[in-house]
Amino acid sequence: MADQRQTPWSAALDGKTGKAYWRSLAELLESPELREAAARELPGGGGEPVAVSRRSWLKLLGASMALAGVSGCRSRAADKIVPYVTTPPEVTPGVLRYYATSLDLDGFATGVLVESHEGRPTKIEGNPEHPASLGSTGAYEQASVLGLYDQHRARAARRGHDPATWQAFVQQFGGARSDGGAGLRFVLRPTGSPLVLDLIGRVQARYPAARFTFHAPARSPHPARGAELAFGAPLQAQYDFRTADVILALDADFLASMPFHARYARQFAERRRVGSPTGTMNRLYVIEPGLTPTGSIADHRLRKRPSDVPAIAAAIAAELLLTEGARPGFIPPQALGALEPLRARVSEAERRFVRALARDLARGGLASVVVAGERQPPGVHALAHLMNTALRNDRAAWTTAGTLITAGAAEQDLTALAEEIRRGAVDTLVLLENNVVYTAPADLELAALLRSVPSRVYLGLYEDETAAGCDWFVPATHELEAWGDARAYDGTTSLVQPLIEPLFQGKTTSEVLAVFAGEPPRSARELLRDAWAARRGGADFDAFWEDALRRGLVEGTAAPRESASLRLDGVIAALAQLAAAAPPPADAIEVAFSVDASVYDGRFANNPWLLELPDPVTKLTWDNAALLSPETAKALGVESEDVVDLELGGRKISIPVLVAPGHADRTVSLTLGYGRSGAESIAAGVGSDAYRLRAAATPFFAAGVSVTKRPDQKHKLARTQTHWSLEGRPVALSVPLTVYREHPGFTEALKGPQPSLMPAVAPGPLKEQWAMTIDLTICTGCSACVVACQAENNVPVVGKEEVLNSREMHWLRIDSYVSSDPRDTAVVHQPMMCQHCEKAPCEYVCPVNATTHSPDGLNEMTYNRCVGTRFCSNNCPYKVRRFNWFDYGELRAFNTGLSRLQRNPDVTVRERGVMEKCTYCVQRIRRAEIASRVEDRPIRPGEVVTACQQACPTQAIQFGSLTHEETAMVAWRGEPRSYAVLHDQGTRPRTMYLARVNNKNPEIEEP
Repeated sequence: MADQRQTPWSAALDGKTGKAYWRSLAELLESPELREAAARELPGGGGEPVAVSRRSWLKLLGASMALAGVSGCRSRAADKIVPYVTTPPEVTPGVLRYYATSLDLDGFATGVLVESHEGRPTKIEGNPEHPASLGSTGAYEQASVLGLYDQHRARAARRGHDPATWQAFVQQFGGARSDGGAGLRFVLRPTGSPLVLDLIGRVQARYPAARFTFHAPARSPHPARGAELAFGAPLQAQYDFRTADVILALDADFLASMPFHARYARQFAERRRVGSPTGTMNRLYVIEPGLTPTGSIADHRLRKRPSDVPAIAAAIAAELLLTEGARPGFIPPQALGALEPLRARVSEAERRFVRALARDLARGGLASVVVAGERQPPGVHALAHLMNTALRNDRAAWTTAGTLITAGAAEQDLTALAEEIRRGAVDTLVLLENNVVYTAPADLELAALLRSVPSRVYLGLYEDETAAGCDWFVPATHELEAWGDARAYDGTTSLVQPLIEPLFQGKTTSEVLAVFAGEPPRSARELLRDAWAARRGGADFDAFWEDALRRGLVEGTAAPRESASLRLDGVIAALAQLAAAAPPPADAIEVAFSVDASVYDGRFANNPWLLELPDPVTKLTWDNAALLSPETAKALGVESEDVVDLELGGRKISIPVLVAPGHADRTVSLTLGYGRSGAESIAAGVGSDAYRLRAAATPFFAAGVSVTKRPDQKHKLARTQTHWSLEGRPVALSVPLTVYREHPGFTEALKGPQPSLMPAVAPGPLKEQWAMTIDLTICTGCSACVVACQAENNVPVVGKEEVLNSREMHWLRIDSYVSSDPRDTAVVHQPMMCQHCEKAPCEYVCPVNATTHSPDGLNEMTYNRCVGTRFCSNNCPYKVRRFNWFDYGELRAFNTGLSRLQRNPDVTVRERGVMEKCTYCVQRIRRAEIASRVEDRPIRPGEVVTACQQACPTQAIQFGSLTHEETAMVAWRGEPRSYAVLHDQGTRPRTMYLARVNNKNPEIEEP
């Protein structure tokens, strides 16, 4: 925040947030030293502090410090806070504006539209034109706007412990080196940015001996190496699930966590949704260790240890190629003989599954596709390419050149870098937005090695674990503050533009690289525009530039298809690799590492929206846990919330156990990103650091982990759903496709009029009647809708203690119900929010008429009438009302401070003692009504889109007016499988559901 010196009160206030921030200021001002400092810091010089009362001081400080993070703490000239004298022509107060940009995750961009209120970003939506989002988003994108206003972000550059300036940084590192960069090393996140690639080239031209490392714990080199085995080049697999009738996912969570997952989810849902009993739908097979959103929606799922997946994949390939007769180009049958011993590794029960699956793939032919997950070894990826080539499904699966940039011969991996540091060959290490000390494999011991490097530079969003070991620290810009460019997974290039000036004088990766390239000082925008002018040029460049910024992408930049042919030697080498990998002993326990659905690899660990977001599968919040199958937990003598010690390779962590239905036996699943020790105070003390068990040679799977129970030690886990049974009630329905075809009216008794003592609603004038329809067949439980609702409606975070008391405030929750054997589960996800009942039980028990029914069908809440009796919540059979037991907006530090800048001004912020719930995004409805009245027209079909509907990647949620009969929402309600939850209560909910339909293979017996 102060780049030259730290004011006395900012030092005293370091680490304090929220209401305590202001109380501490008042208390601190009682000291004579701080009164004297305050006088010096007042704009215009101020007067003697003794001439100003304490009350006046607090008034002045309330105005001057409210935007402390924005304006900085250093002494500056007098500045007046006044309204617009001349309003910018493009700004109309109260009218939303949207700007296109992209958010990058490990090198792959997702196009978004950012909602701005008079220059203040408040909400993220998907960009309908961008191929990676198609108008939808995930939880990370939705929560990124809160990260912008994180008050724990780094605020000032420093050298050692002393404040420093950007000019001092440029002066120290901008000069030429005499050794050609022999001791200069850079570590970056994976990126596809053309600008960064260009700047790396300029650094290499200046320092030919410099080396570059691209590191991300979630990204794996295995897919590229597998393609290199199969095709002789590190190609990138691409898929189109709209043309796929049969899909096999080999440890591939392509609907929720793989690159391009939002697009894949949309494509999958288009082919998955069955519109009538005579319709068709795709069939999904999943083989994985732990249950994922993709596995939860599968028709058939096989839970296997990580080391067993290659053998199962090889057995499927053997059946497909040797038995079913599929031929992968010119590869002769005798070359595939190595598949036979791999096929022999599977059990007889698994062989029946494998044979039926292979026959299904062969029948699908051109409409079948095999997807391998990033964690699997290169041989499995080569097998996937082999099977896709044999199926000749080039409409559903093909390859392109890789879209991530490389440094060519100057690139090295993290292990090589660590070895160079050990040898003393590195004198300057530049770490660019990469918390490598925290995320590096534990056996590299990078935290200790880092301090042996003479000069260590870190560009980061937080003073995190890596910042603690660096002598130079520069605050980074948030993605919503930055200029840059990025590429989507298919190669489409986007321009990244800021929505707001950097709050804390942050810099971008491109600006730091430009310093080392010896470039004259230029802003990130100038660097970007100059690079594109050189690349694109032409007299129409200005028009191109404006169009690319407006649309959020550069048209025609997707990577073209590669005409790749299988290589005989590569296929033989892949099969030899798989055969040579000896499986671990049957009784060995394996560990599987994965990124977390909430905090990813740890970069979002200080985001309270994501920490309180229930895991899509386990519903766990504010923690990670060691996931075990019921059988393995029983064998080890542990149960949920027991604390165990996990030891692997001489390294040990303590972590609570969570018994997970559908989990593979003899396997422990650990999510990364917890156990933080940096300056991110919200993340501090949350969960256990699984990186401490990770080794460079086995970053995703490892065998031989020991599990030891700690006697009499428990750790409470805050889960939002612990009751998984329907108790025989028709709440979340699921039927096989064959049953739906034979009995299409199986939900007939769960809809239609019910006898009621309440008077019928008198028909009023013709008007919109709002309603919602949700298709459970295509809901993956990803929870993007939950975060979107929170961002749109100012829903507060309550913290782990309140979640343990079942006081979470989410207006929308995803209930997951498990059927069949807990070892081999079938899961149904059901979004549950206020049902807006026409005969709402909440309305007639409220003593103050705070909950009422609107003429357009909404169950409304009038907050300033509510006196907190909670009669409405007690009488609601859906349990969707949320009560403010405390003033969470002030009680919890993560709801105060800068995070208030994110709040939607169109939605009331609720206080203690008030009931709240889903409103169908009434503010969006009223905004559309105002626009239609101004333009003297009716509301158009599809004009009102709720936050949850807009975020949903599969479009499982449809909203609109019942008077718009041409919309999908109304059409879905007419399908035979539609039903009302708890229909027997006679509430007549406006939200209807479509029962989930599964497409089972009749050749596979259920366990």
